Amino acid sequence: MKESPLTHLAIIPDGNRRWAKQHGIGNEKKVYEQGSDTTFEILKAALDANVQYVTFWASSYANLLARPKLLVNAIEKIYAKKFQELVTMPLIHEHQVRVEVCGEWLTILKPQTIAAMKEAMQATAHYTKRQLTVLVGYDGQRERGAAALELLKNAAKLTLPDTSNLQAATDLLRRFAWTGHLPDVDLVVRTGSWEDPHNSAGFLSLLTSESQLAFPKVLWPDFTPAMLHDLLADFAHRERRMGR
Repeated sequence: MKESPLTHLAIIPDGNRRWAKQHGIGNEKKVYEQGSDTTFEILKAALDANVQYVTFWASSYANLLARPKLLVNAIEKIYAKKFQELVTMPLIHEHQVRVEVCGEWLTILKPQTIAAMKEAMQATAHYTKRQLTVLVGYDGQRERGAAALELLKNAAKLTLPDTSNLQAATDLLRRFAWTGHLPDVDLVVRTGSWEDPHNSAGFLSLLTSESQLAFPKVLWPDFTPAMLHDLLADFAHRERRMGR
């Protein structure tokens, strides 16, 4: 299999509601179902391209708290269904993909939704070849705050770095972050934002210091495996200076 040009691909699947409006779809649950189908297609394309780590931002902390309860309930049903599908999906087991969920999902979602997510995690916990990370109830700023609090709680048991060793201090903070065990993100792909390219809520801020960014001119439900392959090919030809 051809080696991937990157190790860690992170995706922000933006534009679902705008896509629904363009297509005259008033049922938001239906468009999120379409968006989740696109997610599975892109996951397959990434794994087929030999990407080792794939991260999707499924929902922010604010998404799950601020949106109407009926919509959040509908989204939770989609989550439960899709994570149940992951358990038996041949793609996951053929590529030996470990499934992980990061964020504040345990304190926000309903027990049955949590159970479906935990089942997918448990069914794939023994895999070490690839990893799919799904960010649910995730906010990068809250992740940094939680990491700082955990570091302070454990400070008495730690050997703290010298004040001149800022890299060691950063590494220590990352150790207590929800996503700190993941490798640095090589490429962040955000759909639906080409006219307003931006980050949101400190997305994976401890992992994206040297990331390349891509803002394809498409809303998430219309994003295709061919578009992903084009972005991976473009990434392979970029010059990464890493701040030098």
